[in-house]
Amino acid sequence: MIRSMLLAALLLVPLAGPVAAADFVFDKAHTQAEFVVTHMELDRVHGQIPLASGTATVGPNGLPSAANLTFDVTSFTTGNDNRDKDLRDNYFEVTKYPTITFVETGVAGTPDAFTLTGNLTIHGVTKPVSIAGKVDGARVERGKQHFAYTGTATIDRRDFGMSLGRIVDGAIFVGDAVTINFEAAVVAQ
Repeated sequence: MIRSMLLAALLLVPLAGPVAAADFVFDKAHTQAEFVVTHMELDRVHGQIPLASGTATVGPNGLPSAANLTFDVTSFTTGNDNRDKDLRDNYFEVTKYPTITFVETGVAGTPDAFTLTGNLTIHGVTKPVSIAGKVDGARVERGKQHFAYTGTATIDRRDFGMSLGRIVDGAIFVGDAVTINFEAAVVAQ
C-alpha cells in the first residue's frame, strides 16, 4: 500500500508544473548598458548608460521574462566631456529623447545561453532586437533571491534615426554598427 502511494505521488509531481515566477526589480547599482562604436574607422569609443528603472518577472531557472528597463541617456559618459556633449546634442538629442527603453517580448534558451527578444526605443524610434544573454549567477541574500546577467546585441544606429555621419579626412567619423553590452542584476521583491 505504501509503495502504491509513493508511486502515485511520484507520478503526480510532473503535473504540479514549475515553481511560479517571481517579481523582481533591477538593481541600479549593478545594471548598465554600454555602447561600443567605431570612431574614425580605427578605434572604439565606449560609453556607459546608467539604469533609471527596471522590473522583470523571473522564472525558477533564472530566465527573465516581462523585463521592462529604462536607461538615462542624459547621464551617460564616454570619459570625454567634449565627445559626451557632441553625442548628447547631435546624436542622442537628449533634450527631446532623454531615455532609452527596452520592453521584452520573449525569451528562449537555457540559463547558459538564452535569447531575449524585445522592443528597443532609442531616439524616439522603436525597433525589435535580440539580445544574446546568459545567467551569470544566483544567490539568496537577506532572504531575497538575486540573479546576475550579461548580454549583447548589435544595432545599426541609422535604424533609430541617428543618421548623422560625417566624413573627416576620408574616414567615417562614427560607425553605423553599435554593439550594446548589458550587465544586469535583479532582486526579488
